[in-house]
Amino acid sequence: MKIGYQGVEGSYSTLACAAFAGSEKYTTEGYMTFKLLVEALLNDDVDYIALPVENSTSGPITRTIDLMKYLDVKAVREVYVKIDHALISKKTIALDQVTEVYSHPEALEQCYTYLSQYPNIEVKEYSDTAGAVHMVKESEDDTIASIAGSHAAELYGMNVIRENISDNPLNTTRFLIFTKELSEKTLHEKTSLYIESDHSTGSLSDILDIFKSHNINLLYLMSRPIQNKPFSYGFFIDIENDVDRANFDAALSVLKKETSYINILGSYEKGQIPEYEGVIQNEKYTDR
Repeated sequence: MKIGYQGVEGSYSTLACAAFAGSEKYTTEGYMTFKLLVEALLNDDVDYIALPVENSTSGPITRTIDLMKYLDVKAVREVYVKIDHALISKKTIALDQVTEVYSHPEALEQCYTYLSQYPNIEVKEYSDTAGAVHMVKESEDDTIASIAGSHAAELYGMNVIRENISDNPLNTTRFLIFTKELSEKTLHEKTSLYIESDHSTGSLSDILDIFKSHNINLLYLMSRPIQNKPFSYGFFIDIENDVDRANFDAALSVLKKETSYINILGSYEKGQIPEYEGVIQNEKYTDR
């Protein structure tokens, strides 16, 4: 089994790959962009891909889920990964000596409060968290740092200036594992869909009423622009399935008549959200 992810070894996505594989033998392959990652799946270069779709601090990761709107791929597993961002440097260095910090835009956003305390630090975006660690390691400038997981610092033999710098100590990323081929048609606990309507008056309300009338609980709803229709929107929806598939099939039949496009992105068991026992929100940092 080969699983693709965005980034390099040591990224949080590799933790999602490991969680999905469990005790099964697997290999991984990193890709520089999410687009290349999805193309690898479509070209059968990998069996599965791990896509981050939502973060508990920064919200939906739209650059990934927008790629899936019109593709015939299916989500088969939901994985939650605990995010413990750390400030990482090549050598031991004081915070007032750090000049630049590199990381993925999502990670930088999730550490905004911490970083904003230090006007001496210039924040710069990088393609992924672990890649930023590797770049800092290879740099001749000892005053630059990166933000990634402590596991990445250990992997690359780097120094951790400070652990747990996320604005939200309960920081968690939700991943969906996608595959190209799926013969199983079983309806699991959660199903993800992408829907487009004609945007007539009350069209979204009508869609929601269809789920309500079939006793289907909505867990998530997000609108996204339709690229070739300015100021028109499609909707990503997660629903909770009951044990009787009849409700889902009946609702889907009505939805197909009332909408212009539907893509069932997958049906899967709910992932296990990490426990954060003993984690306390720090009201003030004490690095100074």
